[in-house]
Amino acid sequence: MKPTFTLDGIRVLDLGSRVSTAWCSRLLADFGAEVVCVEDEDGHPLRSHPPFDRAGASIAARYFLANKASVPATAPAKAIDALVGSAHIVVTNALPGDALDAAAILALNPRALVCAITAHGQDGERSRLPGNDLTANARSGWASVNGLKDRSPLKASGYQASCQAGMLAFGSVLCALTEQLANDAPGQIIDVAELEVLVSTAAPAPLRYQYSGFIWPRKEARDVNDGPVPVADGFFALTISRPVFWIKAMRILGLPDLADDKELQQAGLRPKLKERFADRLSAALSGWKRMALFEALGAERVIAGPVLRMDELGSNPQFLARSFFREAPSGLRYPGPFARMGRSAWHVEREAVPAGGCAPRFETDDVIGTRPVRHGADSGATGGGPLSGFRGLVLTQAWAGTYATELLALLGAEVIQLEVRGRLDSWRGTYQNPIPKRLQEAPNAKHAWNLSPLYNSVNLNKECITLDLSTHRGVEIFRGLVAHVDFVAENFSPRVMGNLGLDYDSLAQIRPDLVMASLSAYGATGPWSRVPGIGGTIEPSSGMSALLGYPDGDPLNSGQMYPDPVAGLCGFAAIALALLHRDRTGEGQYIDLSMQEANFTFIGDAWLEYALNGSVRGPQGNRHPLHAPQGIYPAQGEDQWIAIAVESDTQWDELCDLLALEGFRSCLAGERKIREAELEQAIAAVTRGFDKRVLTTELLNRGIPAAPVLDAQEVAEDVLLRARGHMVRVEHEEAGSHWQSGVPVHYSRTPGVVRSAAPLQGQHSFRVFERLLGMSAQEYESLVAAEISGSGPTAATSVENQA
Repeated sequence: MKPTFTLDGIRVLDLGSRVSTAWCSRLLADFGAEVVCVEDEDGHPLRSHPPFDRAGASIAARYFLANKASVPATAPAKAIDALVGSAHIVVTNALPGDALDAAAILALNPRALVCAITAHGQDGERSRLPGNDLTANARSGWASVNGLKDRSPLKASGYQASCQAGMLAFGSVLCALTEQLANDAPGQIIDVAELEVLVSTAAPAPLRYQYSGFIWPRKEARDVNDGPVPVADGFFALTISRPVFWIKAMRILGLPDLADDKELQQAGLRPKLKERFADRLSAALSGWKRMALFEALGAERVIAGPVLRMDELGSNPQFLARSFFREAPSGLRYPGPFARMGRSAWHVEREAVPAGGCAPRFETDDVIGTRPVRHGADSGATGGGPLSGFRGLVLTQAWAGTYATELLALLGAEVIQLEVRGRLDSWRGTYQNPIPKRLQEAPNAKHAWNLSPLYNSVNLNKECITLDLSTHRGVEIFRGLVAHVDFVAENFSPRVMGNLGLDYDSLAQIRPDLVMASLSAYGATGPWSRVPGIGGTIEPSSGMSALLGYPDGDPLNSGQMYPDPVAGLCGFAAIALALLHRDRTGEGQYIDLSMQEANFTFIGDAWLEYALNGSVRGPQGNRHPLHAPQGIYPAQGEDQWIAIAVESDTQWDELCDLLALEGFRSCLAGERKIREAELEQAIAAVTRGFDKRVLTTELLNRGIPAAPVLDAQEVAEDVLLRARGHMVRVEHEEAGSHWQSGVPVHYSRTPGVVRSAAPLQGQHSFRVFERLLGMSAQEYESLVAAEISGSGPTAATSVENQA
């Protein structure tokens, strides 16, 4: 069947002025919605952001405002009200009490889905405080782990916090639309706080602190054991976790004695033994070019990644083989979709039009007024949320896939996580792992593999079954379960599912309308499809590392495998889109999500800068393309920092008054940008004398965007995140009660909720098998005896452990 536009006939009105609102509506337009933006007389703020193309248009605006029409905010009020009244979806950043807030929109159009994306949400003490990408990175914990220990923490490059929030909002809107169409329901408000989205994507860190007291540090210096580090023609990330990878890599690099060193094979010991290998490894790497080393390591399936720049990604063989770039009518190549959808079409129909320069009226025929073509599963889920009634069987592990499917579970879907006893999810750890330090005295803390803060942070609301899919009976049971689910998700290397006879084509014979999502490093096709990858290697190969760092400095990786939660957000949105498509058409589909491609879409404006101007962007630190100064500055105490952003001359005047920067008060915006480095030094000299929280309060009272840089402990203890209902107490059967990042979106009519903690290994096997397959207790016990199901180490793993 030919792909069709899932959102064909959906009318979207974008009243927002944030990058996050622009990205959300751009994504809706990409998949077929008709999107009209309302822009004030100066146009969307992005239109003033450098760099500009040769015609003087903002390149960021060309990226984020593509595929949309535009009307002026000065149009008659009746005309704007008419657009509101005929829209299915309205995207806004209005707060309660603003001229056209979410409640007013619903009053005009009770069936509208009103997606309000703001810095801190629609309610709570922070709701009216200013915020942006910098402050979201600071307050969420992300900045605290990025950068080098002897320098300031770093925000993610560009507009990535906004992209995170826009992607989460896009997926959340799709979930709400699916529920609305299925139930012929009224509209509702979808409240997305940019801060809470970033806290959600950083969820492992606060729980890890509570379990063990560990706070992720910034790197002290560039680490040859992690990267990126210099090679002959650039930089390369050799992120080695497993002993087998170390052995293979050292042999390829001509260091056989290091390969055979039993202590160096253990990733946890290597940082303490750097004198034994660091200089020799650096020397060996310096003799290799990036792609030659990547190919040599990839042939042995060793996880590694070259740092690629924008001028190299345009001719990247993996991108080219997968036809990732798509041409706009002008001939300009845009980054393609964040996931390859088998049935949901994607396009760049037009580039950004001039502000108010293209105002087609919405077609008002209600093309989505009919009930959907639903062939739903017999899910018994009653946990609330717009996806209540859907069921998924997922084989996702570690971070990206488990986070994607956790988001679906948090929004009401029944998610059954399948694991294998003989090969633990890497985020459960190993059977030899010690119990985390702070849980060792807990009365029910019995099994370390149930007490991993990493696993427990991204598997809320799920059931867990165990099945050995290397056995005929395990595969048979899996196929039986597929008949009862709406979606399957997995993040194995490509071809694994096919080798098991469980690829999409095979499963679609069981369930013709099945949605199946495969998340992998580089996608299921192309010359790199068999190359393994993790966040630490996707970050360099996707172009992200080349943009993260200090101005004029070397590329860096983020501190916490950032590409994984990005891919998780994209995987969640892709599955939500496919479920909506199935409801509208009856068609299932296969989703092929490449982490490299998904992450590249978050930095697409940097690509367009190269494509249009030939300019290769490098690290910009914490600076903004237009506003200055914007940075993270030292505060009182060891490793204490504050983020401050000046976005107007008025704010600058207030900052000069507060910090007594009299010699710089007369600097207007353009001069401040030219003198940015000088201003940063002057500000840092003053902020060192302030407590970061006290100074933040003073700045916010004056209308200046600011935030303390929080670490994992401080995020876990944030009382306002608790008051908003984002950080919630979760009672785990073995770990006990802890504060965790919960549902990152608030629905006014169909709220999601944290129903349960992450599951124990195999906790629900019999219950699921009995309920869905009618399995008897005797039959289940035979599976346990054969080690096809059950929990704990198998005989084989016990022997390996003793050896």
